[in-house]
This record gives sequence, structure tokens and C-alpha cells, in this order.
Amino acid sequence: MIPFWLSLVVSVVATGAAIVILRRRQLLDVPNHRSSHAVPTPRGGGLAVMVAVVVGVAVSGNSESWPVLLPALLLAAVGFADDLRSLSSRVRLAAQVALGLLLSLWVAHDVGTAGLAAAVFVGVCLVGIVGYVNAFNFMDGVNGISALNAAVGGAWFAWLGHQHDSHTLLVLGAVVAGAALGFLPWNASSRVFLGDVGSYGLGALLAGAAVLAWAHEVPAVLCVAPLLVYLADTAWVIVRRARAGRPLTEAHREHVYQRLVQGGWSHLGAAAWCAGSSGALAVAMAVLYDHHRAAALALVVLVLSGYLATPRAVRGLRGTDVVTT
Repeated sequence: MIPFWLSLVVSVVATGAAIVILRRRQLLDVPNHRSSHAVPTPRGGGLAVMVAVVVGVAVSGNSESWPVLLPALLLAAVGFADDLRSLSSRVRLAAQVALGLLLSLWVAHDVGTAGLAAAVFVGVCLVGIVGYVNAFNFMDGVNGISALNAAVGGAWFAWLGHQHDSHTLLVLGAVVAGAALGFLPWNASSRVFLGDVGSYGLGALLAGAAVLAWAHEVPAVLCVAPLLVYLADTAWVIVRRARAGRPLTEAHREHVYQRLVQGGWSHLGAAAWCAGSSGALAVAMAVLYDHHRAAALALVVLVLSGYLATPRAVRGLRGTDVVTT
């Protein structure tokens, strides 16, 4: 598919150019106590990813993608402003709510939803968009994790678009997957980070694709399948910190991927485990949902539980190894 390959190539080239510009502008992510990197690294590589997405959509000629793409671009711009000069949490949240509302209303209008159904649709989608954009931002903490998860999510939505005869969903999924894969080699080698511009933009695109799929009567669990690992990890950390009485807004290293890296896993190992879990959920839904719905949902719970329990399981195995040797 041309939009996929074009977005991939543009992302590779544009990210390489962005690294040079970001270094010259000294837009660097300096390590702190929460960081998983040790040297100052350019941030803002998500600019190249968003350019690649726009090029892919433009070449596809699919104008119906803009109700999702435009709010995502605006939210990416907010993220870039935060990369340049830290914005307050209130400003970021207000922007997320405003643009999430715009996206939800736009999609609802395009599919002709009205009355109480429209109000429920917009309310649920608004909460989902804001929640997922923040989860995507929180989870973007090791090399490769967000590029891999965005590629999985993009591929899933492209497949849903094919299955449900939605060219718009197909195009959006394809260009997100291509742009994410084009960024991956640069990020995996620690040359550049997405920055908030990328995490806000990609998070909004994936959440918007889920909203679009739901508006076209795709079952809700299929719409969110590749998003569940990020949401579960973030929610679990919030619950753990709340129960322990720790501030929810304080920087930390308690996500599953962070604990795995602290336990000796490589960045790519932890990223691949996270993205692989997302992919496993998507495959389970694709194979089982239509004819074995209960089994599919049970498998979702099993995969999410296994993912969340991974750090403890790894520690347990290491402890066993120490005892037996």
C-alpha cells in the first residue's frame, strides 16, 4: 500500500534530518532520576513522525481522515510547545480536553449520530482520548516502546479498516504503522526521542482511530484491543501509588517496562515484551472474537494479568536461580 511505504520512507529521512536540527537547537532531553537514558539526547523526533503521517494521508487522497488527523496535529503542537518550554499540567489537560472534544464531536457529526446517543458517544470518547493520550505519554520511557506499540496499533486499525470496509481507518492505520516503523531504527539506537510532540500526536491518532472504528459500529473491545496494555499499565501504577499514599503526579519508575529495565532487561527487550503483549491481544481478538467471544475476553484478561505480573515473575525466577546454584 503506497501510503504505508511512503510514510515509512518519509519518517526515516525526516527523522535523520530532525536529529541534526534538534541538536543544533540544543533541544535535548537531559537525564534525571526518572530517566532510562544516561546522556543528553535530542527530543522532538515526533515532528518527523507527524510529517510522515500527513504526507501519507495527503497522498492517499482520503479527506475523511482529517477529523482524526487535524486534532492530533494540534495536540502534537501542544506537545512540541511543552518540549520547548514546559507547560503547566492544567494547560496540557485543557488542551487535551478541548481537542479530544473536537475530535469526538467531528466524528459523531460525520457518522450522523444525534441526541442522547451522540452525547454518550462524545462523553465516553472524550474520556478515552484524554486517558489514552496521557497513558501513551507516560509509557514513552524506553527506546522503541512507543514506536513498536504504535506500529502494532496502526497495523490493527488498518486490518479493521479492511475487514469493515472503512478506507479511512485503513489509511490511518497504515500511515501510523509506517511512520512509527520509520522512526524505530533511530530511536532504538538512542539517537532521538519522540518527545511530547510525538507521544501526544501518536496517542491522539491511535485513540482517534479507535473512536472512528467505534463510530462505524466496530465492537468496542475490538476498537481498544491494541491500546489495552498501555491503559492497564498506567492504571495499575496509579492504583499502586494511591494505595501506598504516594503523590500521583510525582515522577517515578514504576511502570512494568521500567521495572523490567531496572531488573536487567534491555530497552528493546522490555519494549518488545510490551508491544508483543499488545499484538497478542489483537491477534486473540482477530481469531476468536467472532465465534468464541468468551474465550477471547478471557484471553485478554490472562494476557494483561501476565504482563502486569512480569516484573514479579522475573524476580522470582532470578531468586530461584540464585538459591539452586
